[in-house]
Amino acid sequence: MIPPIMPKKLNNPAMALCVSLVATLACGSSGGGNASGSDGGQDGGGASSSGSTASRSDGGAAGGTSSSGGSLEAGPGADAGDASAAAPGTGDAGDAGDAGSGDGGFAPGTICNATGMPRTAPAKLKNIIVILLENENYGSVNGAASIAPYIDSLATQCGQAMAYNDDCFADNLVSLPHYLALTSGSNCNTGLDQTGMGCITDDGDATSHVLSTTSIFAQVTSWKAYQEAMPGACAPTSSGEYAAKHNPAVYYSALAGCSADDVPIAALTCDPTTTHTPCTPAPSNAFTDDLANDTLPQFAFVTPSLLNDMHDGTITQADNWLSTYMPLIFASKAYLRGDVAVQLLWDEQNTSTFGGPTPNVFISPYITAGTTSSTPMNHFSMLRAWENALGISTYLGCASGTLAGDAGTCPADSTADVRAALHW
Repeated sequence: MIPPIMPKKLNNPAMALCVSLVATLACGSSGGGNASGSDGGQDGGGASSSGSTASRSDGGAAGGTSSSGGSLEAGPGADAGDASAAAPGTGDAGDAGDAGSGDGGFAPGTICNATGMPRTAPAKLKNIIVILLENENYGSVNGAASIAPYIDSLATQCGQAMAYNDDCFADNLVSLPHYLALTSGSNCNTGLDQTGMGCITDDGDATSHVLSTTSIFAQVTSWKAYQEAMPGACAPTSSGEYAAKHNPAVYYSALAGCSADDVPIAALTCDPTTTHTPCTPAPSNAFTDDLANDTLPQFAFVTPSLLNDMHDGTITQADNWLSTYMPLIFASKAYLRGDVAVQLLWDEQNTSTFGGPTPNVFISPYITAGTTSSTPMNHFSMLRAWENALGISTYLGCASGTLAGDAGTCPADSTADVRAALHW
């Protein structure tokens, strides 16, 4: 069990919200056996691999069995039926089980599902939070408990994909094309990679080139990009530890609302070598305000600074950054209602060869602790999963499996059902 990682100051509402939560890392180990990924199936609400589970979301008692012999699953607001449920701040926080919170959701301390009973995710979620990190191979982070104990514990106690592949392009392109592929299904106005029209294949600022295509930012009802160390809203030019190439919203010329919704957050100072060390100062910014005030957008895209995203800094530095911010997400009303799914993703591998897996962590109250998937997936299928989870019926670019006019070939794993594979 990871020792508690608490901010040094509790001088803002978001931090205060965490006091009762972060006695330890959340997704504990109380009986949440491993669930292998469900390969295949139609896109949809991350159905449980247990075919005989009866789901309750009406606040009824949990812990019984259905007439067909399957477990009766507690939904948000259900009474606790798991004898291992623990009060917040005792034992592993994830052991809180299904005990209802004051808002009729999951109990404080619930991160992933450690109850031992499957939970079925709703077909549509209200919020997605994605945090993008940089340039590492799967085995350099997932399983690297000595240098990234917080990430490793989240991955092993929540969910991870062993084949989230860096295969969007036939050529080993740099960061920016990957960010564009993840958010629009391509790096071009038409086509893909270097074979289409208006393709972006370098890391130049948005003052050098933009795309006229649609992105997920334009598809959703509300969005925000929270950009650490950005000098001002919707900044098209890199500055200091802010890299425009890691802020895809500024590259979509047709996107409305960038000046209001692409917002800076102040940089934190994170220890590069000592694990379990909270960053300073305690974060207080637009992101923490939206978490504390229950005003999250439908799609939240979070980019740490170059020092805190593993690009210029160390893996441990980013691990400390995540251990500072993630408890604020877990303590939010939106997360405890079961409205939110969180993904920690990396843009590409850190290797001269490419096509292999990148690190990743999938987090949701509906993901059974220890879930792993061997389903091949990539940024395009991740975009497809976001669109599906947010009730968007149009899949962009390679997230649809084909490009308009057959202008390029999408990788075979571009339409993988990521939600079914990880059960969120």
